[in-house]
Amino acid sequence: MDAKNVKLDVTAAEINDQLSTSGPAGANGPSESHDLLHLDIPPTEKQNGLLSPSPSVSAPVISPSTPSLADNNRNAVCTGAVPGSLNAQNEGAIDWGWQGFIAYGCQTLVVVYNVKAGKKLQVLDQHRFLVSQVKWPRENYCHGPRHLYSLRLASADTHGNVIVWDVCKGAPQSKFSESEAAICDMAWHWHQDAAQDMLLILHPASTFVLWNASTGTIIWKKVFSRVEHLESFDLDPHQPSRILFTAPDGVYIQNDFSIFKAPSSEPQRFSWTSNGKIDSSPAGSFLKDPTHSPSSLKADVRRRAARFLTRGSISGNDTSLTTVSDKNLIVEVFFHRSINDIIVVIYPRQIQLISLKFGSIYRILTLEKNLPNIISAIPIRQINGVYCLYSNGAVSFRSFVKGDKETVQQPEAGRLMKNTKPFGFVVDPVRETRAGVVLNDGRILVWTLEWMENDSDPSKALGLPPVQFSRPSKFFLTHLTSSLPPPPLVLQASARSMSNGGEEQLLAVGSSRGCVQLYDVWSNELKCEFFVQNLPIQGIEWVTEQLLLVYSYAQASIPSALVKCEVSLIDLSSGDVRVIRHGATDESPIRSIKISPSRDHFVIVFKNGAPEVWSIADGRHLVWHRPRSVPHATAAEWVRVVESKTMLLEEVKRRQELLLFVDMNGLFQAYKVKGNIVHEDKNSAFFTQTTIGHVTTMCRKKNKIIMGDVDGSLIKWLPSDSMAETKNLNRGWIKTIRFSPKERIMWAAILFNDGVDVWEIETMEQINMMKPKHFKINSLDWVSATCLALACMDGMIRIYDCRNFQTCTSVLTKSSLIDPKISPYVLHHHTALKAKSGLLLGLKESQVLLDQDTEDSLPHNDLPPIESLSVVDRGFLAALLMGDESDYHFWKTCMRGLPAKNSILKDYLSHSEDSVLLPGSELKTLQIDLANSALSNQESASDGFRKCIQHLVSIGESDRAVEHLLNMDASHPHYYEDSLKAALLTSLKSSNNAESVQSTVKLIATHLIASSSHVSDGVEILCAIGKVPDACRYLQSYGQYNEAAVLASVHSFFQTSESKDVFMKWVDYLCSPEINFRSFALILCVHFGASDRAFELMSSARNIERAVMFLKACEEDGVASPFLSDHYAPVCESVHLEYARYLHNIGLKKQALDYCDKGGKNGILLRKEFEILDHDMNEDALMKPSSM
Repeated sequence: MDAKNVKLDVTAAEINDQLSTSGPAGANGPSESHDLLHLDIPPTEKQNGLLSPSPSVSAPVISPSTPSLADNNRNAVCTGAVPGSLNAQNEGAIDWGWQGFIAYGCQTLVVVYNVKAGKKLQVLDQHRFLVSQVKWPRENYCHGPRHLYSLRLASADTHGNVIVWDVCKGAPQSKFSESEAAICDMAWHWHQDAAQDMLLILHPASTFVLWNASTGTIIWKKVFSRVEHLESFDLDPHQPSRILFTAPDGVYIQNDFSIFKAPSSEPQRFSWTSNGKIDSSPAGSFLKDPTHSPSSLKADVRRRAARFLTRGSISGNDTSLTTVSDKNLIVEVFFHRSINDIIVVIYPRQIQLISLKFGSIYRILTLEKNLPNIISAIPIRQINGVYCLYSNGAVSFRSFVKGDKETVQQPEAGRLMKNTKPFGFVVDPVRETRAGVVLNDGRILVWTLEWMENDSDPSKALGLPPVQFSRPSKFFLTHLTSSLPPPPLVLQASARSMSNGGEEQLLAVGSSRGCVQLYDVWSNELKCEFFVQNLPIQGIEWVTEQLLLVYSYAQASIPSALVKCEVSLIDLSSGDVRVIRHGATDESPIRSIKISPSRDHFVIVFKNGAPEVWSIADGRHLVWHRPRSVPHATAAEWVRVVESKTMLLEEVKRRQELLLFVDMNGLFQAYKVKGNIVHEDKNSAFFTQTTIGHVTTMCRKKNKIIMGDVDGSLIKWLPSDSMAETKNLNRGWIKTIRFSPKERIMWAAILFNDGVDVWEIETMEQINMMKPKHFKINSLDWVSATCLALACMDGMIRIYDCRNFQTCTSVLTKSSLIDPKISPYVLHHHTALKAKSGLLLGLKESQVLLDQDTEDSLPHNDLPPIESLSVVDRGFLAALLMGDESDYHFWKTCMRGLPAKNSILKDYLSHSEDSVLLPGSELKTLQIDLANSALSNQESASDGFRKCIQHLVSIGESDRAVEHLLNMDASHPHYYEDSLKAALLTSLKSSNNAESVQSTVKLIATHLIASSSHVSDGVEILCAIGKVPDACRYLQSYGQYNEAAVLASVHSFFQTSESKDVFMKWVDYLCSPEINFRSFALILCVHFGASDRAFELMSSARNIERAVMFLKACEEDGVASPFLSDHYAPVCESVHLEYARYLHNIGLKKQALDYCDKGGKNGILLRKEFEILDHDMNEDALMKPSSM
């Protein structure tokens, strides 16, 4: 039967029953089944006692039990935030970790950005103050079943509160603080293999604290009494016991750092001059100005440090560095990442490399005149260079190689707008070819450095820098994120729709710049943006799924000022923006706009003016027939009415609508809207002469109308039952009331000037409340049955579960992890370990990552299939894809320490990232270059000159040393002593075969070394007579293992057993309990060919997978003979058996059986055990369907 011919007998009870299951009118998109109100009410009930309020409840009511809100939709809205502009205190709070994510502070939140996917991954909310520090931990340990992949992050705020996060869970692992003292700098300690939870924090007043980040306990605390204020610090990547500090009066070096006890000595001040004299005296006192703000104090610290760093004139053309000016303000000071004993000092117009050994300038890079000042710089390991960020937002790469004058410059400055500037700068620590910049407006720019030549280079396919930095090179902008406009913001959520074949819900956000942005509620990602006009957006209303109504006007300086108001209609499908109301130049500002239930009309309520009713379809101002003047309304609401009990269904939907007003006197007025005519309806159930106060907002759901007034009273009105209830909330002016879109839930969010309340309207009980101290709320709306989106005055949009206003952080959902470019650190442990093992074993991706589509994860077009790569290449590739720092260094070292005959990446990767591990010839060239650069900036009378001469003699360059000694001017006071030294060096070189001479000289050198104050002199003499092994042993006895390794390498005797002893003693030292730096000891063993010792270190540390793959690599290269002996055979079988068990546990059963065959007799038994276990599991799987 045709539905149009069916008569409906609609009674009052039925209408009220429909109202009880309907949603709010016009609040969240179109609706056809609600907003019906039957008016067949006796006249006596209309006038008698309609608004007699119930007694107000002064005491807060305990929130009722939460109703069941189960949402089976996989796209259920989760709590979160849309990042906006940054605060000045967030400057520098950014870090890019080995895990592949950028984390930065945004107001009081920490935002985690997934660079691979190009979108936000997580927002962390627990800080109650502005975030000032963000640090990812290093991943320099072997990941496996004993050390699982985990995504941790440390952040700190301006009040010194530190939080260590579990990013996937969105929950803190620990919280701690040191008496709410501010934090100057923070870093994870990574030189200790057994302690991956050590966090170093520098507080004002030179307080240095080492924390156990997992437990939140202090390991030790040191207050440097002779230094007034330390601003920052940097850990030496080459010597674990050395730390660099920056202070107002210079740079300080601490040489006795250890995690086991606090430093016992004061840091020594380090400075350099043109004559090479090093001032290592303890620091004097520094009078700090208590009126300085944190930002001005930071600038003052760097300015004072610049004054003390360079005393006297610097050699070269630029002599202006001696004056304390803006261009002498130190930007940053840090250790060189690949060359030992070098620090890098960044000035706004210059970069200096300083030799700690010689106390002189090694390199100077001066900026071109057309470039702006440097505001940040980051060194890299794989290439001798630095990334620079300039004040205009431009990025460049500058090489430190001598004679390399070319700079790789960003093609443009990022088109920074007015009042936009860089707030943070980071570089990808894995590949070091990408640089990220976060701007103060919240946008993130990621620039990728690419070189145009050698397209077939495999390193380019992996995104790694080449061995030799080739040109022409260029920066490409590969990621650009959007951001919220500056506050104030207004927002409105749409109803859920089934567009594009799936559910979608949008959040419309209007800004003071006159633009409207649409965000996906589930992902918080920007979908599109519309520019409306050059007036601030003051309100947004959804007409339909594709139509938005926007009103705007300039913000008035005083409440009574007149403005120009405009109303626009945005068509989302076509992008058309149409102004349907051109306001007068001088008129009252718009208070609110409400859309009618039929979506045909809207009413405009002005602050001090008569309301207007407009037609949406044709944009006409409706004719208003009124017997008397319409009063100024303070609130309005629409209701669809039914005049007959027997009407067609379609007629019910098209009938006239009722428009309710509350005027400034607190009186209700009702008007009927039919077609283009508006009539007053004095017979309406809503028409009353009872005053209710100055109403500021009104909202309706089901058969209830809720109002709020200027005194903070919440009024519930039931017209059909002729009753009302009032509750004084004691929160002041009520700005907005919004009902939850869930049909059967009568929750209302109430916005005050100081926060938000959530109330259950049926029982008039409070669900929750929030009074934020550090931000104000400008607008709100419901985005789900229980989630509220808040537009905050700090430029953020926070989405809270109304039952928990403590945090807007949520656990990473399964849908957010279904991404082909997701990091293994956020995967389940089982999946991540299986992925790593599959890559090492050469399995195809479909066998490794299971549910993940990873067609774009491996560069198939530029590299052979992974199953055809060598073991070393697969290990290196797996380390890159998994973000595994320890494996990265290990397999890169294997390319140099092993023959690696089948490696296709070996010749295309840069050399070792530690200068000590360079080939002997390259290391010697570097040492000569360091000494020559120092000598060119030294005077012969300086201490640095004598150190350079000693160094040249020690590395076997006596002729160069003699030449420099003979070039001394006769007027210098040390001319006679240096002439004798030149003669002695010449005679020692010519009489190397005289045993009597050598024994005498060796005895003299031994006595000098035994005095402990002339160790370098004794080593110099031993090297001059060719006793380099003895010199190395003496250096190691004084703990100078790096210096001994340099001598052993540059003299090219490391193939001998004596040289192996030198490095093995260093390995033993690194493996001692006091140092416990086994990861670097393993690198040394592999680099110098001690594969047997390397295998022992891996097996003893239970790094089973790495040990097995190392054995396989040795077999592949034909150097596995040491492991075939009777001594290693049982160990190898045991390792293979344990690896087989591990593979079986993670699901690689076929590969587990293969490794059982390498386990000897026990391997045969284990294989049978696996076969029986797999057979039983298969039978159980077959039995389950039949038993159901």
